[in-house]
Amino acid sequence: MRKPGKLLKSKATFNRDELADLFEDLAARVRDGELTLGQGDGQVSMDLPQTFTVEMEVQNTGKRVLKRELELEIEWPIEADGTPLEGRDPRSGFVIN
Repeated sequence: MRKPGKLLKSKATFNRDELADLFEDLAARVRDGELTLGQGDGQVSMDLPQTFTVEMEVQNTGKRVLKRELELEIEWPIEADGTPLEGRDPRSGFVIN
């Protein structure tokens, strides 16, 4: 049984094309219903549900240098063994143009 807590954290710098490639790879894995992040002993593999809750936030941050931050949070309920719980109704809350 897994307890709440951080399973993986990563930070990297990408150029625009590299970031687009990352999103495209992520989208392909979501469509396939399986996602593995990380490498070796630190990797986390997940079975993905049909429906997710997504929260998007954009804010300006920083003290010395003003920065724009886009945070995309994707969550779903799981069983104790990590299996996704299904049954939530899809909701629409934002549009990407």
